[in-house]
Amino acid sequence: MVKSTFKSNPAALTRFFAGTTILLAAINIVIQFAIYRLKLKKEWFLLFNMDKEINIPTLFSCCLLLVCAFLISLVMKKAKKQNHLIHNKWNVLKWVFVFLALDEGLQIHELLIIPSIKDMLPAIFTVVWVIPYGALSIFAIFYFFPMVNRLPKKIKYLILLAGVIYVSGALGLEIIGSFLVKTEGIRLHSVSYGLITTLEETLEMTGLIVFIHALSTYIFVFQGEKLKINFRLSSSQN
Repeated sequence: MVKSTFKSNPAALTRFFAGTTILLAAINIVIQFAIYRLKLKKEWFLLFNMDKEINIPTLFSCCLLLVCAFLISLVMKKAKKQNHLIHNKWNVLKWVFVFLALDEGLQIHELLIIPSIKDMLPAIFTVVWVIPYGALSIFAIFYFFPMVNRLPKKIKYLILLAGVIYVSGALGLEIIGSFLVKTEGIRLHSVSYGLITTLEETLEMTGLIVFIHALSTYIFVFQGEKLKINFRLSSSQN
């Protein structure tokens, strides 16, 4: 019989995700210069281009979001014993991340970009979906803050930092990039816009990684949980 046991390690998990993010960002920076400076075909780089969808960066982002949902499920186990209201809020947050993973993969928010509405809005709201998603983000701050505020100080500040980083990328840079294109500050198909989208996606991934680190530290350090996965390979003779 061969037995292997994996023990939870928040720092190792964070390093793995951070390393993958840095690698994807570096590849994408090279891609932007290859396309817009060397005039190579975009089709050659679809698999890693963060400005495109349904590729490796998109899959990685979906995985990060689902890892967040999984870790929240672990947090909920003890939250249920302590406070029913707090448990319900963690449950809502879990499904928020499941939806965001679906949205990331299927680009649901793009359905809100209706040309007839877009033309009526100021340049800052060229990407129409930032309006409802921005409003929901503000609501989420007030809804989830009492829950986050009950956490240990280190975890609370990490989660707040994760939220600021993620929203800065998902909404902030999306608004800035679209505004600059609409006002002709930069061209849509240019290195400048490509680098903005790279930073946008990198900030989103970074925010998720900080959140994962906060949750995993809370679960495995503050709550003292242990997550073990055993792999057994055995043979028996009858």
